[in-house]
Amino acid sequence: TQLTWAPPTSNNPYVLYSASRRSNAVLSWDVRALSGLDLDGDAGNRRKRSGGASRTICGLQSYARDGDTNQRLEFDLDTNGNRMFVGSGSSEGMVKVYDVNTGKLDDEFKVVDGGGDAVNGVSFIPHPFGKNDGDGLLAVAVGSRHFYEEDLSDNESEREDVPRNPGFLQLYELKRE
Repeated sequence: TQLTWAPPTSNNPYVLYSASRRSNAVLSWDVRALSGLDLDGDAGNRRKRSGGASRTICGLQSYARDGDTNQRLEFDLDTNGNRMFVGSGSSEGMVKVYDVNTGKLDDEFKVVDGGGDAVNGVSFIPHPFGKNDGDGLLAVAVGSRHFYEEDLSDNESEREDVPRNPGFLQLYELKRE
């Protein structure tokens, strides 16, 4: 499970994002209800809660991904919390870029051809010389553990040489226009 807070500079710094293994979405939660902060601006009209009563956390948004894997699939936010970068499981081989404020898919790009490996790590860093807030570098890690059946053939010429991809790290330069 991954938990990440919205950056303090975002539109709503009280948002907590969560994702877990075998989950097809990254979820966002408004935790102001837990903190006792006034959600509706009507602090004077609110009834007092008794003692240790539990408080409901408000679900805000769901950001879709292919999570059909036991791998941990990470996500990251840009510095202002406006965009989310989401890695996906083995069947898509994609990184999805969401507009956090609207929940809409802004962009996606294929990292792995042919499937088989999960895009399991994403990390965004703002470009130090970028002209726009959204300029930056996105590091993407790809790789999965593969289990191959051992070839027990006695004849060396009949043995198959199975290619094994150890995974890789790739950098993408992102520019906002």
